[in-house]
Amino acid sequence: MNKSSGVKFPWAKLASCPPLVRVVVFLLIVVVLWLPFALPLYGLAGRGLLPGGDLLPTALLYVVFLLVLPRWEREVRAETQPWAQIGFSGRRELSRGMAIGALIGAVSLVVLAIAQLTLGWAVLDLGGARGISLLQTALVGALAATAVGCSEEVLFRGWLLRELGQGWSPEAALGATSLIFAIAHFIKPLDAILALLPQFAGLLLLGLVLGWARRIPVGLNKTGLGHPVGLHAGLVWGYYMLEVGNLLQPTEVVPAWVTGLGGNPLAGLLGLTLLSGLGVLMFRWSRSPR
Repeated sequence: MNKSSGVKFPWAKLASCPPLVRVVVFLLIVVVLWLPFALPLYGLAGRGLLPGGDLLPTALLYVVFLLVLPRWEREVRAETQPWAQIGFSGRRELSRGMAIGALIGAVSLVVLAIAQLTLGWAVLDLGGARGISLLQTALVGALAATAVGCSEEVLFRGWLLRELGQGWSPEAALGATSLIFAIAHFIKPLDAILALLPQFAGLLLLGLVLGWARRIPVGLNKTGLGHPVGLHAGLVWGYYMLEVGNLLQPTEVVPAWVTGLGGNPLAGLLGLTLLSGLGVLMFRWSRSPR
């Protein structure tokens, strides 16, 4: 990779490699560049000398990913506007897509809450914000949701979906990306994995929904990350408000697997039904002519 070393990295040859090979090579490049900085940080974290523990080296990994990604697009794909190809294709289209997606995501969680209240499966508790005002909860939740939505969508629907789509059918690329998206949420200790298993189907379905949102046309022969980023952020924000704001108290009229095990809609029949409806909407929207 370093031109001064006299060894030229075979970027062009990677374009003709199978999709999975390209994915592995890309990730190896990111990890190799990240490790020299990460290992000392993990050492400090292990001795309790690094504020935030493993948060900083994890954030650094994503920064390295963002630095490598445009270089990869230029060298392997010969793209002159890498970020536009990744999904940032115009400020107006991006902003509009994010706003629409966020509105759909937030309204979806409101509908979920109203359904539980109407059916008597939960009661509203406006005083249950755990000592934090609802406004503070909403603002912190919005920031966290935007960070999660942007970071995960650039990774999965900006890079991975496109990478796998260069050699696989659109359906295969979407299915594989959604599966990897779901599995990535289980990179945890074994006890945490077992506790999260009921959410797997919901995460897989969410990956499909966001993948179809990525294919919504925003111009002539053009798609973008606006809709999936906004939708992802809206759903995360709505869940944050219900969970951290502690706004809904279950009445236990129905089993937890109906409303969501552990309070997570992704692990319940009601949440899966909501995601299925969103999936139909996003799928049909992605097929609409522009």
